[in-house]
Amino acid sequence: MPTDTASSPRRVSARSSAALSAVGAGTLLANVVAYALFLVLNRELGADDLGAVASLLNLVIIAGVAALSTQLVSAWRVALHRPDAHASALRTGVVVGLVVTGAVLVLTPIIVRVLHLSGPAPVLLVAAAMTPTCVTAGVQGSLQGGERFVALGSLYAVVSLLRTAGGAGAAVLGWGVTGVMALTTAAAWLVAAGAVLLVRGHLRRSLDADVPTQVRRVLVGMAGTSALLVASTVDTPVARHVLPGDSSGAYAVLSLFAKAAFWGPAFLVTVLYPGMSRARGARPLLLALGGTAAIVAVGVALSAALSSPLIRVVGGPAYEHLADLVPVFTALGGAWALSQVLVFWGAARGWHVVGYLVWTAVAVATLVTTVWRHDTLREVATTFLVAALVVAALGTLVSLPRPARRPLD
Repeated sequence: MPTDTASSPRRVSARSSAALSAVGAGTLLANVVAYALFLVLNRELGADDLGAVASLLNLVIIAGVAALSTQLVSAWRVALHRPDAHASALRTGVVVGLVVTGAVLVLTPIIVRVLHLSGPAPVLLVAAAMTPTCVTAGVQGSLQGGERFVALGSLYAVVSLLRTAGGAGAAVLGWGVTGVMALTTAAAWLVAAGAVLLVRGHLRRSLDADVPTQVRRVLVGMAGTSALLVASTVDTPVARHVLPGDSSGAYAVLSLFAKAAFWGPAFLVTVLYPGMSRARGARPLLLALGGTAAIVAVGVALSAALSSPLIRVVGGPAYEHLADLVPVFTALGGAWALSQVLVFWGAARGWHVVGYLVWTAVAVATLVTTVWRHDTLREVATTFLVAALVVAALGTLVSLPRPARRPLD
């Protein structure tokens, strides 16, 4: 019978430390390399093209909201030793990816207009990246649920390395917005092919027609588990829509601090998620919340103290006048990181209330920004910051177990 404590605390502690180190190292490397991509883009692209590329790369994440749900559903089934869980993860990734590809294709004319693009080619490339992205997510879920954390951390790093190499190479060669998206899409296909090799023992079984897909579970889970991918990225496309071209480029530079604060602590909840799926008490939730809050607090403090040198490193001297906004964006990403812990906790228990809170908050923030608070970068960022803080606070209240009432004498 699963419990929160193991029979050998010392062995579990050592294993947990190794898992945290593996996933933490992979996540850190992935984040550093991803930021390196934008360091190149910030210097090789004009402000308007930078805003377009940043919006499209965020669109890849938003359009791939099903990928995170695929990963978590797959990890949950593997952690609970469901039959054919690994083969089902692969099969589910393919089917979900094809569905998302079709959805992006249908929406292409609208996206081109909303993002003020000169043609549909970059959006079509986003559509082409969806199937390999979801296949890779299925593999990541298989590794996560099986607690193969060294392989999982390595895959995180490789995904970022190849995407960065493609995008940065296209920018340096002067291939523009379409070129950057073409090479990042090619990288997604290359990563997917390599990822499948990590679970090749289940590949043949995944081709059998009797292996079930988990598409229904993924679609149900999307409402909650993948809300955070939208929440942590949607502000950049919104800024692209409501702000002038140069300002949207500046927003894209600042959004790197939000992404660092969001993804930086993610290794904690990634490692603790299989335990969340099996746990009876709230110990994994409290560990993840406490650790994430500590990392976020340190990040916000450092970004406030070092805002000027940080913005010079990330964007160059041309963006130094935006230094006072660095801690605002760091706090924005940190608030979504806390919400991510709560969403994962709910997903591990088939409970998506916090995810619905995220969707509601994002919708309200997008509406407020579109019709009212869109005159400056600060107005857009602080609107989404308030939404993220509300979700983190309300989500904690509804997620923490309530103490049992004492009977009246």
